[in-house]
Amino acid sequence: MRLRRPAQESRSDRLAACACVFSLFLLIAPAASSGQTLFDSSEFQARRNAALEKAPDGIILLRSFSGLKHWDESGFHQDSSFYYFTGLGNVHAAILVLDGNQKESWLFVAPRRGSLGSDLHGFDSVFLDPGPSSEAELKIDHVVLWDQLVPFIESRRKSNPKLILYADSAGQTGRMSGESSVPQGLDPMENSHWVWSDMLHRHWPDLDVKDAFGILDEVRSVKSAAEQARLRKAAAVTEKGFWAGVRAIAPGRTQRQVEGEVLAACLEAGSDGPSLWPWVRSGPNTMGDTLFEAFADYRNLDRKMQAGEVIRLDLGCDYGMYKGDFGRTIPVSGHFNEGQRETMELLNGAYQAGVNAMRPGSAPKDVFRATLSYIQQLQGGLKTGLAKEAAEDALKHSGFPLHGLGVDMAEGTPKIFQKGNVVCYEPLFSAGGQGFFVEDTVLITADGHEVLNPTLPYAPEDIEKSMNHKRP
Repeated sequence: MRLRRPAQESRSDRLAACACVFSLFLLIAPAASSGQTLFDSSEFQARRNAALEKAPDGIILLRSFSGLKHWDESGFHQDSSFYYFTGLGNVHAAILVLDGNQKESWLFVAPRRGSLGSDLHGFDSVFLDPGPSSEAELKIDHVVLWDQLVPFIESRRKSNPKLILYADSAGQTGRMSGESSVPQGLDPMENSHWVWSDMLHRHWPDLDVKDAFGILDEVRSVKSAAEQARLRKAAAVTEKGFWAGVRAIAPGRTQRQVEGEVLAACLEAGSDGPSLWPWVRSGPNTMGDTLFEAFADYRNLDRKMQAGEVIRLDLGCDYGMYKGDFGRTIPVSGHFNEGQRETMELLNGAYQAGVNAMRPGSAPKDVFRATLSYIQQLQGGLKTGLAKEAAEDALKHSGFPLHGLGVDMAEGTPKIFQKGNVVCYEPLFSAGGQGFFVEDTVLITADGHEVLNPTLPYAPEDIEKSMNHKRP
């Protein structure tokens, strides 16, 4: 949603008109508004202080989202960086400013608008009152009305003509919010991150507007003990969805039917909603060049699953704003054929070699090198044509998808691993017109790594056995 100046009264009118619908929803489902932010406010203060130290030459401006959730969304989705540095999962029409020069944090808030959010309080509030009470509760230096934002920046630029404004592009997540799909010469309109950066640049054309993502992601990449606990819980509820998906896979069923089973199980387990819409990709839909096509298709590339095919069961469910993300390759008919079995064994060995290279001080290139080295060592002894094709395809790559995980599905990839990083590694081997993949959520520990998600089978025979037994 684009942030608009308070003078545009039509925005307020529209939000006020929606208040009755929003309040009705709260009456129907009051439990949904509680228990989302349980971190101590001192932790958010420490995160802000860490970011302040990384921007001594300017100020970081992070906007909250200000619209209501879409009809088809499971809940309101706050801007991830705004949430990470404030703990405010629902607040609308607010701008967090981290003044790296003065080492102060400011929160600029809009006046309350009608009755919207009147049933939500504290860290779940939709609107905040300025002043000492909010400052003390949030441990933010200044909470003021947002009509003071422009004068604030003007005062800072007078004292520092070389002031830099930092606006978050949100990395891969931000890029997926929309491309610059307007004719040349017109301003971006679909991607709120680009709109915000463009707005700052147009208002202060003599100031340098830079991307804050690198600064913010560096702070976000090291997870505290509280964050790790939240990620473990997200993984636990995701496991329920995973096994529900496994049980639902069968020839003749559609991918959509399995997606529904996954979501139902996650919600039953206590999830707040999907971290990503489940990737139940069958047969040709498992191929790497097809995976993201579904993001542009109304039907999500739905198709009936067929015996002999494999499924990429890749999913995650939310818990308290944090994401689950892991998966396995599953045979539609319940059994892998000889070529699929050997390909899976090659994939698992190469994957484990890569994961075993994860430790403080190592880098993604070490993970990829270990994976590729394993393939090279076994390539000459492969027996089936499918496995040979998979090995040949994998060795054409210099790396595989590896990304951070936290309040976003795809956070940045650490340049060098350090204790507290949480990452997902998901190599994809392609052969026979299908893709074979494996993925876990991995925590970097002081002396190595730990798989955060509950234990899932790797070996083909163990996956087959799991399909023939009831799971929790």
